[in-house]
Order: sequence, then C-alpha cells, then structure tokens
Amino acid sequence: MQSLEISTAALRGVQYALDATANNLANIDTVGYKRRGATFSELLTDSMNEQPVTDTQRTSPKGLRIGSGVKVGLTPLDMSQGNAKNTDVPTDLMIEGEGFFLVSHTTGEGANAKEEYRLTRNGAFHISPSMKGNDDSYNLVTANGDILVDDNGLAIDFPKGDLKIMEDGRIFINGQHFSDANVNVWNVDNPEQYKQIGENEYALPIDPTEKPSNVLTLSSARIRQGALETSNVDMRKEMSQMLLIQRAYQLNSRAIGIADQMMGIANSIRSR
Repeated sequence: MQSLEISTAALRGVQYALDATANNLANIDTVGYKRRGATFSELLTDSMNEQPVTDTQRTSPKGLRIGSGVKVGLTPLDMSQGNAKNTDVPTDLMIEGEGFFLVSHTTGEGANAKEEYRLTRNGAFHISPSMKGNDDSYNLVTANGDILVDDNGLAIDFPKGDLKIMEDGRIFINGQHFSDANVNVWNVDNPEQYKQIGENEYALPIDPTEKPSNVLTLSSARIRQGALETSNVDMRKEMSQMLLIQRAYQLNSRAIGIADQMMGIANSIRSR
C-alpha cells in the first residue's frame, strides 16, 4: 500500500507541475507575462530504527526511512525582464526594471459598484474617454477597461493631443507638461504575496479610499514609450520541462501498475 500512496502523491504533484508548464506555454505571447515554476517538497517520512543486523559500512543514520512521496511545495514567480518589442504606438508602455503599473478595476453596477486596485506589467494601454463624462478628458485603460491611476489612486486625466510620456512618468501633451499626475511604476518586494486574478493582473488588497503610496513605494524603473515587454517564457526550456514531467508521470503510472500486479499475485498466493 505504501508504494501506491507514494506513486499517487507523485502523480498529483506532477500534474500540478504540468499545469504550470502548460499555463506558461499558453501565455508565451501575453504582454508582460511572468512564468511560474514548480518546486517539490517531501511529505511526512517514518523511520524504522530496529534492524536485525547493523550495517557497519553505511554512512547514513541507522534505521530505514520510509517516505510518503512528494508534493508541489511552491510555484515561484520568475520576475526576470522580458524582451522589448517596439510598436511605435504612443499608448504602449514598457517597464525597464522592476515594478508594476497600478490600475483601477470596477466590479458591479450602480449602487453595487466597487472599485479595487490591481497591479500589472501589461503596458498595452489605449485611450478612452474619461469616466467623469468630460468630452475633453481621456484616460489610459487596459484591454479589459481598467484605468491607469496615479500615486493618489485617481485616474490620470489628460486632454486630447500629441501624447508623450517620459522615462520618469511625466506626461506631456503637445510638448507641454500639463499636470502633476505621473504614470508611476510601483515597487513590490514580494509579488507572490498578491493573488493572481487573471488578465495578467494581481489584486492589491487595500481600501480604494486609501492612497497607494501608503502601502507601496515608487520604483526606480524607467518607462519606455512605444514598446511592450514580451513574456519571459522560453519555449525551449518549457518544452524540455514538459518532456521531463511526462516521463515522471509515465514512471509513476508504471509504478502503480506494477504495485497492483504484485498485490494481485500476493492475493492469489494467499487464496491457495
């Protein structure tokens, strides 16, 4: 039975690793996507100290260690920089260095509408009329409608014109610096502490009435206009990883089959 439990636990862990690799491959063309890996940790082990004969040649501790298999311990986030893809689109922004853009997401409608902040590396913004209803004011929004905000957590409104965003986030319209609101890049010490909620975004659990600067610090990263950061997924590495995972899956499947055969033989002998 122990062999079945070990192989079953291994199959479960290998399946999680396969899911992580498949998700990386599925997002190989997603702007700003950061790949996830899978690390394994050992499950509870038992030690059998009573042995009839002591082996004097062994260097390991006395006794037999009986394991219970492994599980996926962590799925670490790889925050390495992706390659730059020049688009020459003024609303496309790329972060050179560490950090995230901060956007505002609205859920619900009417009286049930709720606003929350999200972090993203996806700088594929486009211009949309301001939610304030002012015909002369516009915002930068993501593909799913989330609005880029400043250090006060407010939407960055700007008039129509030739848009220029500097490396430090200052906004110029028709060559004039029009506002104190900047496109900020926020530093996150441990991105894995935030929940990944899809659309290549991470939830920032703070009250919308609270300023983001109270919980986050500005990053020293630079903003590059007219470019996008590609995914940091390496297809060759992911395909190699997938082959190893498939081999591990096959090995443990075979181990379950052999254990089942041995148990069948033992039962047939006992019944005679």
